[in-house]
Amino acid sequence: AILILEVYMESLSKLSPHCPRWDELPRLALYMDQVCIAVGDALGPFLPCQEYALTATMVNNYVKQRLITPPEKKKYSPLHVSRLIMITLFKRVLSLGEIAALLDDLFASRDPQAGYDLFCQALEATIQGQSCPAGCPPLLAAALRSLAGKLEFERLLPAPPQ
Repeated sequence: AILILEVYMESLSKLSPHCPRWDELPRLALYMDQVCIAVGDALGPFLPCQEYALTATMVNNYVKQRLITPPEKKKYSPLHVSRLIMITLFKRVLSLGEIAALLDDLFASRDPQAGYDLFCQALEATIQGQSCPAGCPPLLAAALRSLAGKLEFERLLPAPPQ
């Protein structure tokens, strides 16, 4: 009975994956390898086939392109982790320039916590086929529809023959 419950819960989580909210992100400052693991764990339900959702090279590139601020004393904050979660998902359907514009739009009139939590709510709603919550910027809604379509396409795509 326990095994059946575990299988059921696992299949349920695949139908409605959870994006960790701001308060669920690691509170301690993390080193690069810890950040990559934390982001990979957070995105596992969304990108189950991706071994490396985020690498140190990618993070360094995002710092160079000013998508995220440089770490302080080689440590990354919850702000870094939240932005890296968003960047890693959106890079599947948007260019880095488009992601920068999207993040600027999302955070133009919101603090980081409110903007990130809105992103999480809107992501989950869109993947479940619902409309974005109130206050969702049109740019974010459009980007999430593209992402949800891409994720659904990948889920339906037959596995290549081996």
